[in-house]
Amino acid sequence: MWENSNSCSRVLPIATFFERGDFVLNKYMDKTIDISMVNGNYYMDKAPLPSMLTLPFFGLLKLLGMVHSEQGSYYGRAIYITGAFICGILPFLWIMFMLIKTLVSQQREHLVLMAVVALLSSFVFVFSGTFFAHVLAAACCLMAYIFFEKEKYFWVGIFCGLSFLTEYTTVWIFIAWLFIDAVRNKKIVNVLLALIGFAPSLLFILCYNYYFTGSPFKMLYLFVADNFVVAEKSTYGLSFPKLKAIYGLLFSESRGILFYAPVLIYAIYNLFTDKLLLAQIRVKSLLLHPILLPFLLTLLFISSHAAWEGGWSYGPRHLMAVSVLLIYCVIQSASFGKNKFVFWFTCCYGFVCTMLAKLTVLYSVPELQENILTYLISKRNDAYNDGNILSLLSGQSAIHGFYGMIVFVLLIVLTRPKQSTLLSNSKS
Repeated sequence: MWENSNSCSRVLPIATFFERGDFVLNKYMDKTIDISMVNGNYYMDKAPLPSMLTLPFFGLLKLLGMVHSEQGSYYGRAIYITGAFICGILPFLWIMFMLIKTLVSQQREHLVLMAVVALLSSFVFVFSGTFFAHVLAAACCLMAYIFFEKEKYFWVGIFCGLSFLTEYTTVWIFIAWLFIDAVRNKKIVNVLLALIGFAPSLLFILCYNYYFTGSPFKMLYLFVADNFVVAEKSTYGLSFPKLKAIYGLLFSESRGILFYAPVLIYAIYNLFTDKLLLAQIRVKSLLLHPILLPFLLTLLFISSHAAWEGGWSYGPRHLMAVSVLLIYCVIQSASFGKNKFVFWFTCCYGFVCTMLAKLTVLYSVPELQENILTYLISKRNDAYNDGNILSLLSGQSAIHGFYGMIVFVLLIVLTRPKQSTLLSNSKS
């Protein structure tokens, strides 16, 4: 659990809803810079689903008497924790479950531990348990991809729509899949089914925009308050893709996806050491790949934004949805499990980094001019993250929570189910 402007922006409309029955944030305008101003009133500037999803669960806690207002205010840790659980922890566990499930269905249960470590060594793990939108959006996109593989296009539209309501930039994944299916299958019915599934989410956002901005086609992002400098607001901070941004999102130590999802380095190594696979690759097949094309479109879109680096962030957080798809694709591949030395070398590095981040700064990392590992080691001399579960519930220090996590992971590794148990469960 961690408080910052991004999470606070999602928390405040929940608090004001139970305090006064609306989503006007004027009372709390000094608590976050991530707000929009329309006609003199302040509102959340984020995509609505994370807050809307958390609101009824917080209302249930209020109804059960588990949370109370303090001097008429519901703003506090209870909403942060509820949002982190609903939009961070549960979606992350679902992603992990689907990674394991795909291996069990392929009868490759012996690779389950590698799949879990691949996820835990990525920046996805760092954002789990936080009230951000990225993990929830990634989980929705993963479900949409699974339905895309099964050619269930209505459900592709449903989950892509939910992802869009969670993080607007994921619409490029949906656009890519519509294009790929239209080229491959040339069946308009597939595209129509996907669009029908997407339609409720599109209708909701049009009504949501109209309610807050007066126009169905103007998002609250267009009215971001003047608390920080962005590009021309008329273009939502967008311009053209920048080479600096593309390099930064892919290769830089500050935000490069290869440093923050190191299983992708392992995947690239497998690719370039498999001569037979390399010989079979064609440019057309790459451009129509259901994960590579969404990744490319999202990369170009994010690199065209003024805030492409994501602010204070552990890794390229705006690429999280496509990163989860890439990790899922790597684990699905026949080459996953080969060259284990390369896997453990790269992913153990990533796992040490993610655990140190959990212990210290979590996702609050500035633009770096040094390696992330050396930066995190240096932060041990500052302060520890006391927002972990053990510290919150028992008052124990953050370092105790950190060691508790290490022991917990080791226990899971040592007592994990045998292959025969996993196989029998998968059949049942």
